[in-house]
Amino acid sequence: GWTDVMVANDTVRNFVFRNLDGQGFEEVGEDWGLGYDRNGMATGAMGIDLGEVFDDGSRAIAIGNFANEMSSFYVGHPDGAQFADEAIVAGIGAPSRLALSFGVQFLDADLDGRLDLVQANGHVENEIERVQQSQHYAQPAQLFWQCGPDCGSPFVALPATQVGDLGKPIVGRGLAASDFDGDGDLDLLLTQVNGAPMLLRNDQRSAHHWLSIRLRGRAPNTEALGARVTLETPAGTQHRSVSRNRSYLSQTPSRLHFGLGEQSTVSRLAVRWPDGTVQPIELEGVDREIEIVQP
Repeated sequence: GWTDVMVANDTVRNFVFRNLDGQGFEEVGEDWGLGYDRNGMATGAMGIDLGEVFDDGSRAIAIGNFANEMSSFYVGHPDGAQFADEAIVAGIGAPSRLALSFGVQFLDADLDGRLDLVQANGHVENEIERVQQSQHYAQPAQLFWQCGPDCGSPFVALPATQVGDLGKPIVGRGLAASDFDGDGDLDLLLTQVNGAPMLLRNDQRSAHHWLSIRLRGRAPNTEALGARVTLETPAGTQHRSVSRNRSYLSQTPSRLHFGLGEQSTVSRLAVRWPDGTVQPIELEGVDREIEIVQP
């Protein structure tokens, strides 16, 4: 129940500070397998996000890295003591190698009940093409769609031609996802160098169901940071945790957003509050936002 801290570092190993039950922190990045990439090298790490991407209880940490370094995708399985960088087998490694990635975030872009990954890209050298023909200052963002168990890899990088304005080359930096227009799917806000922020409306027309949850905790933690919500449908179980510090130089609203796919009912909904208490919730209907107040 105590919140740990991970720091993505540029050209030196990443740090992980394990919370010692509120009595201080212990740095355990190497011990947990999160300090280096799969080759034992430090990367030019930029943005970072954590999500419970698979329904087996695994936690994944995505990190955007420098150009010619594939994005990191560390997975910690419930039966293992360490994380392992599974970017290649996950289908994220090769498509992300050329990109210089900053903002990264897990989100269910098509509301099918599986978390996808989006990353904002852009180089730091405005004339990089002169010395590296494979590189460009402005780069398209990337959406890695989690396509389910029937695919060759968990994630598929969607072509820029299939993601609308998200595929336009920009010098991307910050990235945040939220349902800005209130229609039930998650939109994207990206910042760029020498340009106005881009608000990209999600116009997917899958007719998938969804549920948005706002938690109200007791003072002083009124946003219930660290709370974890479990949602079950006949199709599987999803988990979301409340955290506002995601991506790169970005914050997101504290609402938790669940895609339900074709499921129009929820079998079980429960909140584990930061103090460890678990509150079951009786839910009436989906396709709406609800507020849950800590007892």
